[in-house]
Amino acid sequence: MIVKEYALGIDIGGTKIAFAIIDKNGQLSHSHTVPSNVHDAEALFQCVVDGINTVLDNSSLSLTELNSIGVGLPGKVDHKNGIAVFQNNIPWKNFPLVERLREQLQIDIPIYIDNDVKAAAFAEYYAANVDKDDIFTYFTISTGIANASIWNHQVIRGSGFSGETGFLPTYQDGKMAKLEDVVGGPAIQKAGQTAYVDATITTKDVFARYAEGDDKAVTIIENCADSLTSAIYSIVCIIDPACIVFGGSVAFHNPSFIELIKTKLARIVHEEQSHIVDNIHVTKIGSHNGVIGAGLMGFYQ
Repeated sequence: MIVKEYALGIDIGGTKIAFAIIDKNGQLSHSHTVPSNVHDAEALFQCVVDGINTVLDNSSLSLTELNSIGVGLPGKVDHKNGIAVFQNNIPWKNFPLVERLREQLQIDIPIYIDNDVKAAAFAEYYAANVDKDDIFTYFTISTGIANASIWNHQVIRGSGFSGETGFLPTYQDGKMAKLEDVVGGPAIQKAGQTAYVDATITTKDVFARYAEGDDKAVTIIENCADSLTSAIYSIVCIIDPACIVFGGSVAFHNPSFIELIKTKLARIVHEEQSHIVDNIHVTKIGSHNGVIGAGLMGFYQ
């Protein structure tokens, strides 16, 4: 089978949709971003279709010249049957996305869909160039918390809802809480607003004050790092990854936060696990990893 040189990657989120042409080496071109119209399922679907047409017009490529189309989206995805099963921030429930795209675009090229974190992990996996026998883990810290692991070019899926680290239990003020309700971006912002009695405080402000050594900010970030370190150590103990890459806006914009986690992790790992401390990195791809990973899907199926 002849593998064509380019694919179309699409990364769907609750606030925006990113489109780009991706080559088989993960290089991005002709990127385009539009706001997500989440009024209803059909409005969002039309956003996707319009974006595809815009990117193709800008690139001078036709659909038949593409190797494939790949789509990453949040929540639970039936990647085998092309169905967006459940998403809490976009209006699709059991939405047959692949079938609808085929009908709308009138094409027979492969179309792949997957969870957005798994798509981003795919991009990071190939960028990291790990040995196929090693387990690779991508961990995102943004509005939510999640991870995805890959072994031998295959995502470890479980029954379809693997990697939802944000649901792990942790403690806040002596009470049990979900991890993402303690260390996600909105949670850090809320903790800052409470600590400073200031509704204008943002997550960025908390990290800026942490960098300055402000006691309240240091307490917030130290507590977050403790909770995240515990979650990461659970992953290390269960699947023993050879490499962990952090992405998401909180990690990408605050690499010192990841260094803090590494310091805390080094104190608790067994000596046989200590290799992981030197193999934890912040993404070098950045916010493009979702759309790049979506585009790469078709080249590695």
